Amino acid sequence: ESPNRYAIKRSTLGTALMLTSPGIPMLFQGQEFLRDKWFTDTRAIDWSRADRYLGVVAMHRDLINLRLNKNGSTEGLAGQNIDVFHVNDYDKVIAFRRWSIGGPGDETVVILCFSEGMKAGYRMGFPIAGEWKLRFNSDAQIYDAQLDGVLSVDVIATEHPYDNQPFSGVLSLGAYSCLVYSQNKSF
Repeated sequence: ESPNRYAIKRSTLGTALMLTSPGIPMLFQGQEFLRDKWFTDTRAIDWSRADRYLGVVAMHRDLINLRLNKNGSTEGLAGQNIDVFHVNDYDKVIAFRRWSIGGPGDETVVILCFSEGMKAGYRMGFPIAGEWKLRFNSDAQIYDAQLDGVLSVDVIATEHPYDNQPFSGVLSLGAYSCLVYSQNKSF
């Protein structure tokens, strides 16, 4: 039996939180292809699930690449600094920034929604003005057709202090989803 939308969204949201948080992330074997049933060392891993859930496997790969700064613009995800600056208990949205030394290409903003319902026109604080590129959207249907596909795009942060951040921008956020933003390095 295939996992439903709700199971996929919650599983991948948990993975996104783990791979964007400080510390050493630990994936449980088979998590990247939605392994079901309790783990036991007497039951072999069903590797055919990796072929059935190629999109979810790709989502894990994309998150790992962001964590390892493979694109050169999310160095902050490898740093030890974190600032949880947005906690909305009503909408169940949390946002934090991660950084190593700071600045474009390092500062990374992670936004997580732990509830149903799309949040359109959602204001969010940002630490630096200018264009923030969307690096990851866990709600994108390229990862699974059951996802909602809420269109999230790059954000322009302007001088409008919000969330104890000097700048802010407006974005859309899908249910049970994660967005990762960073700025391009300036040379």
